[in-house]
Amino acid sequence: MALPRPALLGILGALLVAATFMVMHHGSSSNNAAAPTTVPAHVAVHKPAQAKHAGAKPAGKHAVAAPAKPVKHAAVKHTAAKKSAPVKAHTPAGQEAGASVGLPLKVAQAFAKKQVVVLYFGAKGADDTLTADSVRSLKASAGHGVAVFMDKLSNLADYRRVVEGLDVSQAPSIVLIDRHQQAQVLEGFIDAGSLRQDVADVTR
Repeated sequence: MALPRPALLGILGALLVAATFMVMHHGSSSNNAAAPTTVPAHVAVHKPAQAKHAGAKPAGKHAVAAPAKPVKHAAVKHTAAKKSAPVKAHTPAGQEAGASVGLPLKVAQAFAKKQVVVLYFGAKGADDTLTADSVRSLKASAGHGVAVFMDKLSNLADYRRVVEGLDVSQAPSIVLIDRHQQAQVLEGFIDAGSLRQDVADVTR
């Protein structure tokens, strides 16, 4: 039995609407699947820690270290300890007498000439070596009014008439005797300048 024409048109229209709905629904589902939701990620950036030094300033690329300031060393003047006492040295009659009474002939002759007498007694220590250099410097520059003699402390007995009562017991020691036979003992290291000044003081 054939359907009337209006009924066929109605069925075709319903099928067309259904087909259109299906196509649109399928397209919407495809778009949703193709475009996934994107969530922005937050990435933490860790900066390397910088060591902090109290009072330190960061150096520049071409930083130049400041030159060290020169250290000034104060000049140290070493002066020997002093003690004074009178000397009673009588000039012997001759060389043999001079040796027998504990007074070397050359020293006795210096006393006879009213010279200032400098007697150095040393050993082998560092202070002895330095003080001996000071005595040699004095001997090289001393005038005719000063007589300088150098000997070992172990030979002190040969000068006993000069050093008796002066308590010369250590090296280096210098016995300084003026023209009036007043003596002073300088014990320990003494620099050349101080020794010259001490001699100049008793020479006046």
